[in-house]
Amino acid sequence: MLYSRVDVVPSTPAVSCQSGSARFLVTLVAIAGLLGASAAAEAAPRRSKGASRIKSGAKGSARGSTKARSEKSNSAVAAAKIAVLPFEGYDAEPLRKHVIKIFEERGITVNSTLKPQDNPTQYRDMGAALNLAVYVHGKIKDTTPEHAVATVTIRSAVTGRPVARATFNGFRRGLPFDVEEKLWDKVHSAFTRACVDATRPRHHNTPTLIEAGTPL
Repeated sequence: MLYSRVDVVPSTPAVSCQSGSARFLVTLVAIAGLLGASAAAEAAPRRSKGASRIKSGAKGSARGSTKARSEKSNSAVAAAKIAVLPFEGYDAEPLRKHVIKIFEERGITVNSTLKPQDNPTQYRDMGAALNLAVYVHGKIKDTTPEHAVATVTIRSAVTGRPVARATFNGFRRGLPFDVEEKLWDKVHSAFTRACVDATRPRHHNTPTLIEAGTPL
């Protein structure tokens, strides 16, 4: 009996179809990735530009606010009226004259005729009556035959209380010049705040009336 030989050849169309589908899916995934990256790239600059506009606007507002505060402070100092009271200590007048010079050179009106008061309430009342912003007073004390310590106090005329104090130590003869050169840098911040406070409305104290009945 004769037998015929039949070779079985594996079918490849299914494999080919599967590999084609895989390539198609990979292509779709790649395209989707590219589209997503492109959208993110386009959105990022828009967000960045928006944030930049917000930041620049905030900076501009801050600069404007700082400039307005600076102008208000400078105006308050220029319009301020202050009193430089007598200084304590032996031969303290030269020191006082140099302190007066510091403020007069800055165009500040200085009253040098007032006397020290006993407490903050009296300073406050006198400040309100004379429309003062600041009191300046101080003292000088010898530490050796040639050396001395000078103290200058800035006092608010609104509250009647000290707001700054500067101390200098050196040769007595040169101490007034040292104070004239360095005092403003030490006290100008507190001095300016006191001047700004003085531009606000003040509450004047009125005497209290007590009803004591009909006099006999």
